[in-house]
Amino acid sequence: MTNDLEGLVLITELVDNDFDLFKLAVRTLLTKTFIIRGIDKEEELYDFTIRNSSLFDAWFSCMDAVLIRDESLGVICFRGSGDTRLRLGREETCALLTARLLYEEKRVELSLTAFPTVTVFDFVQKYNVMVGDEIKKTRLIEVLRRLQSHKLVEVNSPDLSDMEGIIILYPSLAMSVDRDSIDELLASLAHKGKAGGGEEREFDHEADSAAVN
Repeated sequence: MTNDLEGLVLITELVDNDFDLFKLAVRTLLTKTFIIRGIDKEEELYDFTIRNSSLFDAWFSCMDAVLIRDESLGVICFRGSGDTRLRLGREETCALLTARLLYEEKRVELSLTAFPTVTVFDFVQKYNVMVGDEIKKTRLIEVLRRLQSHKLVEVNSPDLSDMEGIIILYPSLAMSVDRDSIDELLASLAHKGKAGGGEEREFDHEADSAAVN
């Protein structure tokens, strides 16, 4: 444990501006789970966290958490203990899986944008096909708002149910639901069908399982 905490001494070497960046980065990870390279306001935070990874590793070890970095995706997140887990209902789980599958499809396409995008209409169509039922407008707004609050997607429209609205698919989706988890979730949904409509599923705060903050 002592070796894990040795990096904490690095906090004394931070100048004022760097200390402010450290506090902001920690606050962002704790409240939003992810720091994403490519989001303009987070570029500096991302670079700072990568450069000072030893300090962040030591700091998060104090709360029984670890920092996860995937520089190929350009995403940093933290994996916490059991009390950081949350529960998603069936519709929210389906929405997360829909966004993840769309990210996988769109990320290979050439684009002028930093992140893959789809329309709300495309999202709804894929969701409905996968679930075998139409999502209601009220629930659509709720599930998109939930995904957005965890920095998995961003909807470029004040009306989340606007079918012409654009959904930005963040690479945090790939860290939240890995390929094995995709197969597991698809199998689970197929098995439970509509009978599982009211059941909640527990997810990690962060990477490696169908995880969201």
